[in-house]
Amino acid sequence: MPLLFQIQFTSESYLWLLACLGLGIAYAFLLYKPSGHLHKNLRYFLFALRAIAIASIAFLLFSPLVKTIKRTVEKPLIILAQDNSASILLSKTKDFNRQNYNNQLKKLEKDLSANYELRTFNFAEEIKSGLDVKYDGSLTDISSVFKLIDDQFSNRNIGAVIIGTDGIYNRGSNPQYDSKNIKAPVYTIALGDTIAKRDLLISNVNYNNIAYLGNQFQIGLSIEAYQSEGNTSMLTVSTESGVLISKPVTINSNEFRQTILLNLPAEKKGVQSYTIKLAALSNELSLINNTQTIFVEVIDGRKNVLIIANAPHPDISAIRQSIEINKNYSVKVRMGQEVSPAEIQEAGLLILHQVPSISNNARDVLKLGSDKPILYVLGAQSNIPAFSASQSLITLNSNGMMQEATATIKSDFYAFTLSESSRTKISNFGPLFTPFGNYGFKGPSSLLMNQQIGKLSTEKPLLLFGEDVQRRMAVLAGEGIWRWRLEDFQENASHEAIDELITKTVQYLVSADDKRKFRVYAAKNTFDENEHVILNAELYNDAFELVNTPDVNIALNNKNGKSYSFVFSRTLNSYQLDAGELVAGEYNYTAGTTLGKIKHQTEGQFIISRQDSEYKQSIANHQLLFTVAKQNGGQMLFPAQLDELPALIKANEQVKSVFYENPKYSELIDLKLLFFIILALLSLEWLSRKRNGEI
Repeated sequence: MPLLFQIQFTSESYLWLLACLGLGIAYAFLLYKPSGHLHKNLRYFLFALRAIAIASIAFLLFSPLVKTIKRTVEKPLIILAQDNSASILLSKTKDFNRQNYNNQLKKLEKDLSANYELRTFNFAEEIKSGLDVKYDGSLTDISSVFKLIDDQFSNRNIGAVIIGTDGIYNRGSNPQYDSKNIKAPVYTIALGDTIAKRDLLISNVNYNNIAYLGNQFQIGLSIEAYQSEGNTSMLTVSTESGVLISKPVTINSNEFRQTILLNLPAEKKGVQSYTIKLAALSNELSLINNTQTIFVEVIDGRKNVLIIANAPHPDISAIRQSIEINKNYSVKVRMGQEVSPAEIQEAGLLILHQVPSISNNARDVLKLGSDKPILYVLGAQSNIPAFSASQSLITLNSNGMMQEATATIKSDFYAFTLSESSRTKISNFGPLFTPFGNYGFKGPSSLLMNQQIGKLSTEKPLLLFGEDVQRRMAVLAGEGIWRWRLEDFQENASHEAIDELITKTVQYLVSADDKRKFRVYAAKNTFDENEHVILNAELYNDAFELVNTPDVNIALNNKNGKSYSFVFSRTLNSYQLDAGELVAGEYNYTAGTTLGKIKHQTEGQFIISRQDSEYKQSIANHQLLFTVAKQNGGQMLFPAQLDELPALIKANEQVKSVFYENPKYSELIDLKLLFFIILALLSLEWLSRKRNGEI
């Protein structure tokens, strides 16, 4: 890194320099006038020393600048990245030798390091430094190489990028587009075989990872086969209980693709595994991709809805039909005194149609259902005083008379959302029969509908929602909703509007807030096997304030009997655990802590799914590698041509060293060397004067 010094002069600087020289000469002339005391040559010598010293000091007083130029040379940066995924060995050609190729890479690394700055990486699901490759990565993200270069080396002199891969990628974006951001030639080493080998595989499974107990759910299988025309395999789907489905698959071409839809039963509650398997063919390339296991969480989402009516009424059938379109609700209807305490206890929601009534105050029902979500439907038979006393939403003073009222939908209702189509239809439906009287509100509530009497909009509630400490509740202040159902079908040939209103009302009422003081939950229900498992925990005190004073312990157990124990880390007011990467399978966890003298414990489960994407494609994509190399001014080579790479890079005119000049300005007076020079001049003059008897 050579340094160049240059004093910066302007036209004015030269004038001042001449003035300083004149001052130095004048001062020296006064001091060393012609005399016979000093020898002529000595007097000239001392004259010169004093003149130079004085001129230099005077010139420094004007703070002249010195320009320092620092020159650096940056060698071209060569980036060498090798694919470390499992598909490299799966799609290899017959003559590919793993050890020989790795030795070639090491030799290439040594040759390039001699003339260039070299950075090496290996990539699969993520990119890492170095060429320590085992070809066992579960995913391939080629675009990560170009993104890394763009992020970390965009301001560097990149000479060339070398990527060894088979062109198969299953994560990230298309490398053909990401490579366009790299302003350097790209050389690709084409690994793998582009000729299809005999293989049968399950390329994809589409399914919903949640199903409801007792229902069937559908999965879609994508099956592929290569070089297997005329063969037949057997497709089976099984659980721990045995084989559920067995179906032959006939392969009628050498590039066979088929999509199969299957309906599977959700028979047990909890996380259930379903193993999908294709019977192996002779001489298959890989058997790993013949089998795939999916995990489905089967939840018992069914809720018991109990309708208690004072007497038979068309509303009851209309409400029941709307609720039962959702298979997760089971509806029972009981009249008057027919209901049993056990049925009330089992119910997830009570619908009281004109109960309490004039003939039945329903005290026992209201007492037993005091902690149950409840929907009141008022009508001509309702006992209005008993109704007003039984809930905390509204008060109603009525003389028993009824009046017609249509619905006005409120725009500021946010508990749930009705579609715009349903809102319009309901607003145009005929009237319900509502109790005539004065309505008042007892506490906070959310109004979905107000009553419109004729053309007069009122603030009287028609359908409102609220909640107390233990439950949610709603009041439909009118009967005759069966007419809405008929009217909906007559005008729209469907029951969509009334069904949406009833089902969303029921869903809102039965969905209770989580009141647990200790909660542990996974960041998501399903993780990939190469993904870190993150769990969160929350602990609340009696005032429902988040605290994280005590330790929280957790034990993870998989079905193979492997157990892991962890302690959560504290984050702000809650907890978090990074359990790292775990093997694929189903995991149950038990977490516990103690707050004061109270012990808390909770359980849960999550799934880690196996990554077998590398085994779903075995045909190398050399066309992609050729395109990437060509559009970036490089070249595609095969492993046998690796020795040619250093010469190709050297011959490429784009791969050049870059010279940088870094100028720096400073004041001349800051140079310490000048101080010592001037001091030496004055010291030499003083010693000479003293030696020759001058003062």
